[in-house]
Amino acid sequence: METKLEKQVYTKLNNIENEIEGLKNLMMGYIPRQHKLVSLDGIAKLLVSEKELDKSIEEAKRSLSKGADDVLRS
Repeated sequence: METKLEKQVYTKLNNIENEIEGLKNLMMGYIPRQHKLVSLDGIAKLLVSEKELDKSIEEAKRSLSKGADDVLRS
């Protein structure tokens, strides 16, 4: 016959086992899938026109060059 303390221990142990099993199941859902390389240029073309994209890329290039020049001067 189990004592009250043994029942509490077994109940807590059972709860811990259930939590561990739940965590395992949760982690199985987050197993990294094999990733495919995607062109950011291709994604951007879906969102904005090609003309806007080209303009933004040129502005970014100029901004990077300006930033690099500023760093070299300091």
